[in-house]
Amino acid sequence: MKKKAIIFDLDGTAIDSPVQKLPTESLKQAIRAAQERYFLSSATGRVWSFAKPVLQALGLTDPCIISAGTQICNPVTGNILWQKNIDPSALVQVVSIFCEYPEWKLLFNDGTEEDYFHGGVFPKDFSTPDPVYFLEQVFVPDTLAAELFGKLSSIAGITCVMVVSQKPGLKDLHIVNSEATKEQAVAQLLGILGSSKDDAIGIGDGHNDMHLFNAVGYRVAMGNAIPELKNVSDEIIGSVKEDGLARYLRSLH
Repeated sequence: MKKKAIIFDLDGTAIDSPVQKLPTESLKQAIRAAQERYFLSSATGRVWSFAKPVLQALGLTDPCIISAGTQICNPVTGNILWQKNIDPSALVQVVSIFCEYPEWKLLFNDGTEEDYFHGGVFPKDFSTPDPVYFLEQVFVPDTLAAELFGKLSSIAGITCVMVVSQKPGLKDLHIVNSEATKEQAVAQLLGILGSSKDDAIGIGDGHNDMHLFNAVGYRVAMGNAIPELKNVSDEIIGSVKEDGLARYLRSLH
């Protein structure tokens, strides 16, 4: 029998961030038990250095999606198995729009939790000789985030995704290659695993998990998920505060 894949988000799904830094013992135990019967992978907006402590605490060994869908990594070693960069010409257009809002810093490619909360460069100072696979602006007020989202969405070749920030009432904007959202990354992941869309379960809570849901056969929304995600889900489980993911994994046969 073909092995099914369970692909789940981290923040708001596996951990109640930013209050909860690491997964509960209950979730770790549920994952260990489920790994005997399923592929277990995470699909997160976090970049490697920010995701690493959580992925490794969970004990995941199957490839995981990181950096908002732009990379697939080995969660044990951090080796990148697949990556999709932002086209340089599109990147120039993105940064020029951010330059219209000069006080909001940008983060790009890899970084730690400290970088997420306190790092970044002002748009006018953005420069790197390396390819950029992931660009984000964090802690943006809702009205400004919506305004930026509208402008950025007009640029060919990129996708802008609004996600709930780890500071209450604010949004993060993820900029990725339009062929590197969680949706495309899940398709790549399933190919690596030797599984299929029909045999994949996706579990999430936020806006970027709409892309995850598009790529799986069965859609599970957390009890704390946004209404849009719940409306297209096949099942709604307990919230992250109720350790809903652990309870769901234990219920599977």
